[in-house]
Amino acid sequence: MTLEIHPLLAQRRSPRAIDPDRPVPREVTQRLLEAARWAPSSGNSQPWRFVVVDAPDALARAREALHPGNQRWANRAPLLLLICANPQDDGDINGQPLYLFDCGLAAENLLLQGTAEGLVVHPMAGWDENIMRTAMGVPDPYRVVVVIAVGYPGRLEDLPEDLQKRETAPRARKPLSELTHYNGW
Repeated sequence: MTLEIHPLLAQRRSPRAIDPDRPVPREVTQRLLEAARWAPSSGNSQPWRFVVVDAPDALARAREALHPGNQRWANRAPLLLLICANPQDDGDINGQPLYLFDCGLAAENLLLQGTAEGLVVHPMAGWDENIMRTAMGVPDPYRVVVVIAVGYPGRLEDLPEDLQKRETAPRARKPLSELTHYNGW
């Protein structure tokens, strides 16, 4: 059974084909950040801090921190966005670091705004945090929680063949019945 969800959620993907020759206007970047800024957070702490990376020299430094698998496609992105947070500013309930969840909510708002703008917005987990922090001057004790590649859609043919296949594969999700428990596990 397929349940209908909001079209914006249904169309959101994390593609890799990005046009390297079409920069993201600062006004569009500001809208992405504004969407992220309005995310909910625990106790309204708003722990996120954003680093916008769009100048050629800064992009070159940030790209060096990406793991090789991500460099294969993310080096084409004209914009990288870092969401950072200070763990020491975090509220702590039952030992759970809430800043990570809060930054995830901000990232999702940013992804949905990017999807609505017709952008490729691809969050990554593959980067060396120490190299990224140094390259972007992120002060201690801030952590780089997520790096998001942003750009306009590019040509599928410009990706390596294995990534072309991943781009065109249908979206797959586990069935809801496998993920959901009612009234207890």
